[in-house]
Amino acid sequence: MSREAVVIGSGAAGSVVAWELANEGWDVTILERGKNLRPGLGEVPSSELGTTYGSDELKGARNYGFPDPILEPYTTRTQTDAKNGVARTASGSFGQLGAAVGGTSLHYNAKTPRFWKQDFSMLSDHGPVGGAQVADWPISYDDLAPFYDLVEQRVGVQGDLSAMPARTLEQAPRTGGFVMPPNPAAKSATMLAQAARLLGWSPYPFPAAVNSETFDGRPACNSCGMCSGFGCPINARGDALVSFLNPALRTGRVRVIARAFVDRIRMSGDGRRAVAVEYRTVTGERRQVPASTVVVAGSPINTARLLLLSADGNHPTGLGNSSDQVGRNLMFHNFTQGASVYPYDMSPLRSQSSSYAVDDLMGPFTGPEVKALGLPYIVGGVIQVGGGSAPLQLAKMLGAYLGYGLPLKQVLKVGTHTGIVGSQLVQQDLPQADNRVDLDPDMRDLHGTPAARITYSPHLHEIAGSVYLGARLEAMHLLAPGATGALILPYPILNKGATYTAHLAGTARMGTDPSTSVCAPSGRLHDADNVYVADASTWPTYPGFNPTLTIMANAWRIARGLATNPGE
Repeated sequence: MSREAVVIGSGAAGSVVAWELANEGWDVTILERGKNLRPGLGEVPSSELGTTYGSDELKGARNYGFPDPILEPYTTRTQTDAKNGVARTASGSFGQLGAAVGGTSLHYNAKTPRFWKQDFSMLSDHGPVGGAQVADWPISYDDLAPFYDLVEQRVGVQGDLSAMPARTLEQAPRTGGFVMPPNPAAKSATMLAQAARLLGWSPYPFPAAVNSETFDGRPACNSCGMCSGFGCPINARGDALVSFLNPALRTGRVRVIARAFVDRIRMSGDGRRAVAVEYRTVTGERRQVPASTVVVAGSPINTARLLLLSADGNHPTGLGNSSDQVGRNLMFHNFTQGASVYPYDMSPLRSQSSSYAVDDLMGPFTGPEVKALGLPYIVGGVIQVGGGSAPLQLAKMLGAYLGYGLPLKQVLKVGTHTGIVGSQLVQQDLPQADNRVDLDPDMRDLHGTPAARITYSPHLHEIAGSVYLGARLEAMHLLAPGATGALILPYPILNKGATYTAHLAGTARMGTDPSTSVCAPSGRLHDADNVYVADASTWPTYPGFNPTLTIMANAWRIARGLATNPGE
């Protein structure tokens, strides 16, 4: 077998795959639709990389590092819209999905919790949920554990093992400690942590790929607070680009073709093997890269879109779609947001994003009050404790409630916004067959290629969970020392459609049964011999933890298997 691969996407999965394959002697071509925003990429050590993508809100507002909402649109609708024959209700950009070399990890907040043992066996442990396609993972925590270790060492994860609760360590056991100690906690997060302890919860420093001391030649975090949604201007954050992609490029075995809009994986005459990957340049010129192995890592929406666009005579409904599962089971994290209100400046941005984690609401919860909500159980998620919103982001959020004009100006002028201390509950989203990605029948991108259409509605589980768990989150915010009030924004209740988030999974689930899954546990498509999926598309369920660490660990597992046992 030729030791060459084409990797589609350069984010958390694609960069890890390229790194592992290059170290095993493979030659890798990465196709990425976004621009390179990091001067010196592939030419200098990661500690010397420049950046044109830092903590600049104006650039974010102008879609810098993100797909253009007109040239590269997504469309959305709810399940009810779909049943009523509505083609779409909105189009434009979607969530915080990046489009740049290095992917969405360029602007992630670098939280790196591990999934728990229980997350891999929901169906076996707790049974089905009506209206959902709950399934066990075909791998276990133990299969990922050594790769969690590798990723944490590579990106540099801070934390405090001695402060972690016994249940956390039982569910996510570790062979060693963290690479470095945690950063100083924010004043605002410390107040919320005190409130959590009053409720009997156990807050602990949030594991994060953020330097608290010099690591890999990169400096310690300066606590500017502009983590989530922004690039790190001083390279203090470990991410796909600095930790994997740049070192991979410097091996000489990896190349990146930026602004490559991939729209087809071309298959052999018998439909079993990929022979080329076709793409368009930004000017519309059609090109192709010969392929002996293809790894798709475009994130769940764009991975599903590409597989559907690759339909041919042997795969009439899309590549890998003999099970009719490509694009189905699209999952988001349904955030319930909370805030404590203070009459004075709490400096909510003076730290790295979210100093503490609380996982006491992971569940599952099975009491009579849950049954009264019409569910056999509710699975929760981790609480990201502390932090605030960047000035323009918060002004837009407040403007939605206060209106734009004098009232908003007065609130911002007196600094009320600096007294808002927030947290987020990252709640599990159950897979549903009708939450899916397909090809929009009318909307096209700049090259005339069908846009990805997202059909999504929250399950009763997400709505009930926001009520049940949101009340507990509100209690924490009300108990925060010195707070004069609390706010709760239960998004699954407020928003009946797709959640605005970069946290997503599903659409090409892995499993051992080709009739109910898209990929084998190795990531290889059941319907092809040399096409693999390495991103979060493969996940059968979506635990309520930040996903990037697990994306990287699972991608490394898939790449290691591909390098040592190709075709399995």
